[in-house]
Amino acid sequence: MARIVLEDVTKVFGSDVVAVDHVSLDIGDGEFMVLVGPSGCGKSTLLRLLAGLEEVTEGEIYIGDRNVTDLAPKDRDVAMVFQNYALYPHMTVEQNIGFGLKLRRTPKAETRTKVKEAARILGLQPFLARKPAELSGGQRQRVAIGRAMVRDPKAFLMDEPLSNLDAKLRVQMRAELATVHERLGTTTVYVTHDQVEAMTLGQRVAVLKDGVLQQVDTPQALYNAPANLFVAAFIGSPPMNLVEAEVEDHAVSFGGYRLPTPDGVDLASHRGRSLILGIRPSDLEDADVWQSGGLPVIEVKAHVTEELGSEVNVLFRVDAPPVATEDTIAAASEEGAEEAVIPLMGAEGKSVFCARVDPRTKARPGATVRLSVDPSRFHYFDKETGRRVGTEAPATV
Repeated sequence: MARIVLEDVTKVFGSDVVAVDHVSLDIGDGEFMVLVGPSGCGKSTLLRLLAGLEEVTEGEIYIGDRNVTDLAPKDRDVAMVFQNYALYPHMTVEQNIGFGLKLRRTPKAETRTKVKEAARILGLQPFLARKPAELSGGQRQRVAIGRAMVRDPKAFLMDEPLSNLDAKLRVQMRAELATVHERLGTTTVYVTHDQVEAMTLGQRVAVLKDGVLQQVDTPQALYNAPANLFVAAFIGSPPMNLVEAEVEDHAVSFGGYRLPTPDGVDLASHRGRSLILGIRPSDLEDADVWQSGGLPVIEVKAHVTEELGSEVNVLFRVDAPPVATEDTIAAASEEGAEEAVIPLMGAEGKSVFCARVDPRTKARPGATVRLSVDPSRFHYFDKETGRRVGTEAPATV
């Protein structure tokens, strides 16, 4: 196990392509840190810099007590697990797991002991004599993890290891990875573009955009107090509802609705002008099912209802244009294309909101729905900078 520190790390490809832009990050000894962001944000490049597969343009990297900035990958004592399992098809599971130890000329008895222990932890004992073609995708991924485990490295570096698995198996493997980390306690840096995966696995999550570190915090803190508009739009499923709102005395208004702002929210600097208001779908509830005294209620016309068993998503239009800034477009699309922000049919020029409500709702498409709103859960962002306003912004690192 080892602490990992990146100090003002930058990576430039060619003369002007900045993949990682002055990133400073302190990863604790034994911590499970997830790097997340859309395609092209620099997360995989950052992992490759840690592994020594790319050279640092500026800055320094420390693993444990050593400055490894200029060390070769083999001298950094880290183990990587890739999206591609990279197993040897002609070798058994046992041989695949122990291959790295064989190359290091580890005594055979020690190799067998380590392989069997890794197989026990990963539930691979019944499959040690099988070859990769006889395994499921999840079992192959566990073999790849086992191959990294037996080296007893200072840190695991994982580059989207679950992206080749189907949805159900990804959920299972997430739980297994969390269990393995709890047992081993090895410092782990995990890269993914899937924010749900990031939130369920990471003890802390680092959000990147265009090579720049946006915010580092626990999953719940990222969800409850995003530092800027990009983090707000990227973290959360369904994503946060965003709309341009006018600031009044102790209230905000948008699309014909006027909602109070709670005590402790300071929007004085924006009074008389607009900002971006964010409301999580879970902070809108069917008032005819759940009604908390004192919460304001708005009436909307349901356009689509998605029945998910444990909840129902109610999609409705708001008479205000959608927020289509550089941040929201980047958060909505892997390619960062403006076409990614697609409104509901017939909702051009209007925002589409989602309310995640109790499954006992009677909301149906075309029906009027009364939704209670919790203003204490509102998020506010400056239109020009995208930064959080009104409440104390969390630290970005």
